[in-house]
Amino acid sequence: MNGQCTRLLLAGEYICDVRYPNEFEILQDELQQEQIDGWLAGINMRLARLNETGAFFMAPLVVTSDDHARLRRELLDFRDVYGPAIVMLDLIRQADSLGITLSPGEYIPLYELEQAVVNQGTLEMLLRTKLAVINEGNPRNSVRENLRRLLMHLAKDGYVFLASKETETYRVTGKIEQLYAVLQFLSENRVIPDTDVDESEIEDPDLIDLANAEEDEP
Repeated sequence: MNGQCTRLLLAGEYICDVRYPNEFEILQDELQQEQIDGWLAGINMRLARLNETGAFFMAPLVVTSDDHARLRRELLDFRDVYGPAIVMLDLIRQADSLGITLSPGEYIPLYELEQAVVNQGTLEMLLRTKLAVINEGNPRNSVRENLRRLLMHLAKDGYVFLASKETETYRVTGKIEQLYAVLQFLSENRVIPDTDVDESEIEDPDLIDLANAEEDEP
């Protein structure tokens, strides 16, 4: 059993082929999956992933009343839990000259993002309206500094990571698929954040997988 894989899982990380290619390759082995799954079972957890090619992460082995309560809170507080990430990701998407789709593995160079925002006055204005959801965003900062804060915020949440310190280039991780999956679930099931959530809606183990990482991260 690979110790580095278990340490990453216990830390609430998503092990994808973008950020952790070596560990992701190790977890492709069925024997490794069985060994780690068996070890996690000892702490009432299990190895999970959203699809056959998605990132590996740790999820509850048995869904408890506490899990139900947590999921209910996260769905009802959707705007607070996922909203800031969505706002920031949408800002990046709107930088048309970059051609960014925010798929796992995509690169986001800070310099190019800055140029795209500066060259589109509406984007610069939009950035200023979103500073409240960016950690340490400040209207007194330069565009570049606020964009740096934006990317650092997304990195803290695990949606991107710093791929090159020299060029300040970030890369989108496999965790982005978890965010998209939650959005799709809420859309398809017409779950409204400020209304009650039906108990049956949170019995689905796939939904447990969707939301679990938000609780496990340090």
